Amino acid sequence: MRTALVWLLMALAATVAWGEDLAGHYVLHGVMEVGSELWLKPDGTFEYMLAYGAADYWAKGTWRHEGNAIILQSTGKQEAPFRLARSEAGNTGKIRVWVKGQNGQGVENIQVQLRAGDKHLQATTTADGSAVFPDLADAREVSFDVEVYSVQAGPFKIDPSNKDFYFEINGDAIQQVLFKNEPLSIDGTTLVMKHGDNPGPMRYQKE
Repeated sequence: MRTALVWLLMALAATVAWGEDLAGHYVLHGVMEVGSELWLKPDGTFEYMLAYGAADYWAKGTWRHEGNAIILQSTGKQEAPFRLARSEAGNTGKIRVWVKGQNGQGVENIQVQLRAGDKHLQATTTADGSAVFPDLADAREVSFDVEVYSVQAGPFKIDPSNKDFYFEINGDAIQQVLFKNEPLSIDGTTLVMKHGDNPGPMRYQKE
């Protein structure tokens, strides 16, 4: 009986040690024009980043070891990338769509579409976060396109009696990767991810 108990304790200790060995810093290798890193922390939390072109993504959450895989679970939640904060009467002659960050600062280079009757007009926000359109009495909807992140939002209904519309952009909703029980298979000191639209496995080598 005592021998069996000793073996059980040794097995449990080996399992704990194996799990602890998995913690560390992993870097993506073998994918052109993509940079990505994964930190598995000993306390069971993780941080993740991925840079592709001008787009940066991130994730935070918890990780656990199951069989021959690491399972990632993000702590964030799905949120809308844009919301209409308020609208105002403004000044006649122009319709202005404002895009503000959560810090209240204007966000530039956001593609804005305005629908007025059968017309579809487009404009890009400038440094102050505004996109300016002609004053059309039948303006009804606003949509957004963040090309670098392939994000489209809307249409949002607007009150044609107003001329200024203030939208808030949620950067976290656009940049955050939401892993839901995402498995990364263990291959020696490498973790292999097959996620989303990636054409092939992404191999993260422990540094």
